[in-house]
Amino acid sequence: MNKQNSLTTIPSPARASSLLAACLFLLGVFAACRATPTPIAPAHFRIGTADSTQYIAREIGAAFRAAHPNTTFDFFKTNSAMTLRQLAFGQYDFAFTERNPRADELERANAIAYELGRDGVFIVTHPANALENLSRDELKKILGGEINRWSQLGLDPPDGQDVIQVLTREDGAGTRAVLEEQIMQGARTTPTALVQPTNLDMLDYVAEHPNAIGYVAANIWDNNAHTRAVALDGVAPTRQNIANGTYPLLQTVFLIVPKTASADVTGFVDFIASDEGRATLYRRISARQTN
Repeated sequence: MNKQNSLTTIPSPARASSLLAACLFLLGVFAACRATPTPIAPAHFRIGTADSTQYIAREIGAAFRAAHPNTTFDFFKTNSAMTLRQLAFGQYDFAFTERNPRADELERANAIAYELGRDGVFIVTHPANALENLSRDELKKILGGEINRWSQLGLDPPDGQDVIQVLTREDGAGTRAVLEEQIMQGARTTPTALVQPTNLDMLDYVAEHPNAIGYVAANIWDNNAHTRAVALDGVAPTRQNIANGTYPLLQTVFLIVPKTASADVTGFVDFIASDEGRATLYRRISARQTN
């Protein structure tokens, strides 16, 4: 019986050769199938971004491209107001802002706002300035011009320059909107303030002028070595204090997506909501913490 089984289960040389050829053919087919993954259709995104959210948008885009190599991006940086306006005109596929969009802005853009996380607005001075803390009232008086010398705060003039040079952003900037709403509350910024077109321009000016004071998005400041972020109402300007909501000057990062978004855009939104997307996002901003 064993002999019969061995005979019937061992093919002749000719038959073995045919079976081997057939097996090799099938293995080649299977290997080819495994080596050729289902291709991802190329996608191109036009992304609008406020100045304060430019790095957030680019880093999320880079992470998405790593997972989907056929993806390309064009980034268009302006302020929050212009970003929302251009989205309504159909210039962008979606947009990032650091200002809560008004109902009329979302209606014009026929869009939905997704809250991504918290950021802050830091008050920045030159490292030579001994200022460590400001109250809201002091900040309001500085920005309004009522306090216009560092000696009025009991400080030695930094590098002998006592006159305070206030910096501000252009109308429509998200960081300026935060200061106007939460600090100025209808009061006007001093007419001697110098308007800076971007967060980085603000940082560069402060780094070169010891008597200057300005404000930038926290994710842009990012422990800038050439400027100092000061405490506000005794609360240190840190990521932790932004996350727990104790830092006074907060702003929320939003992703603004048209209601008629394509499947590709929906896929990008889903990526941001994934573990990898959130990990990328929270390198720059903070998740909202609840007590």
